[in-house]
Amino acid sequence: MEFRNPNPQEEKQKQSALEILETDRVRLLMDQPFVGAILIRQNLIPVVDSRCPTASTDGQNIFVNPDFYLKFSPGERRFLLAHEVWHTVYLHFLRRNGRNRDLFNVAADMEINYMLRRERFRIPSSALMPPDAWKDLNAEEIYERLLKRRDPPENPDFDVHLEPGDTGSGESGHDGEEWIIDPDFQVDFGADPEDRAREKVIAAAVQYEKLRGTLPGHLSRIVEKYRAGKLPWRELLAQFVTGCFGGSRRWLPPNRRYISSGLYLQSRRDTRLRAVLAIDTSGSTTGDLSRFASELVNLLNTFGEYDLTVICCDAKIQSVETYTAYKPFDTGKITFNGGGGTSFKPVFRYVGKHLPGTQLLMYFTDGEGDLPDKPPYPVMWVITPDGGNRIPWGYEVKMDS
Repeated sequence: MEFRNPNPQEEKQKQSALEILETDRVRLLMDQPFVGAILIRQNLIPVVDSRCPTASTDGQNIFVNPDFYLKFSPGERRFLLAHEVWHTVYLHFLRRNGRNRDLFNVAADMEINYMLRRERFRIPSSALMPPDAWKDLNAEEIYERLLKRRDPPENPDFDVHLEPGDTGSGESGHDGEEWIIDPDFQVDFGADPEDRAREKVIAAAVQYEKLRGTLPGHLSRIVEKYRAGKLPWRELLAQFVTGCFGGSRRWLPPNRRYISSGLYLQSRRDTRLRAVLAIDTSGSTTGDLSRFASELVNLLNTFGEYDLTVICCDAKIQSVETYTAYKPFDTGKITFNGGGGTSFKPVFRYVGKHLPGTQLLMYFTDGEGDLPDKPPYPVMWVITPDGGNRIPWGYEVKMDS
């Protein structure tokens, strides 16, 4: 058996496929913003490797064989990309737990494909669909039912399922004498795949709600499971800010040059992060502010240019000050009045009137106060360790003691 690297013609084929993959990703971002927002955080890698005859994902990368991918219609290709995204969201590569690999792969595909059919994706004829009676079952439940069948369906090689420990080597059903070993097909489960998936899902939820408003119910339930995870509040803070502001590579507004062709490609421009930090100065947050502010300033410095407007408020606004990378925020200048009640409404009125370019707002509080209506920009409530009030909208993160 002969092994070789891709030849120049195959490399050209990979480059052509990558252009189509990028176009399909942008379409998904516009049509299915939650899925698209996760997809822009994954690497799209065309491979002509004999070990990847179809498509696969390790949660960080999506590998696609050009011959397989390009035989589908545009709608079916977008289904394929969404299918791989949902393997990441559902953490299928961690859920097998000793079950028969091929049969669990069938169950995982059925779980995804039924959901995507409800989302009105164009389903290829080769994709496995569960019986309607199984429509609300997860992969584990579908697996148990497949075990009881005398003739369970076989996976039609719609995609190759990867799991931690996979190296991309081994038998793949390739029948020829010649094996192509593509160096781009490098499976990477390095960092904790569950934490990486959580980071992508939370950031995608932030982006979706920023553009479209409240998440649909089925997406909201999935996101809440990730938010209820064990990540430290510092990591959740970083995911929130990064999800609201992706640096110089922005996906909106679209690049006008391509709109006439029907393509909404990202615009590149250097932008300054414009954030607001509201501080509840009623007295209950005194001891934890410096710890939070230190983490926030370190995070903001990773973005380079930023404007941080700090609004101190109890029952009314006490002060407003703007800080930058050249004039960092100093918690020693904050005065805590104590004793008085708390209302969140003055801060949101001020931002709506005076800070129309705000990209995100963080409210540092114990959670006790009068709430306004939900604003059009993302809000994170950073709750002190002793705080306990549940806030019905926005992103809530509770600091540890």
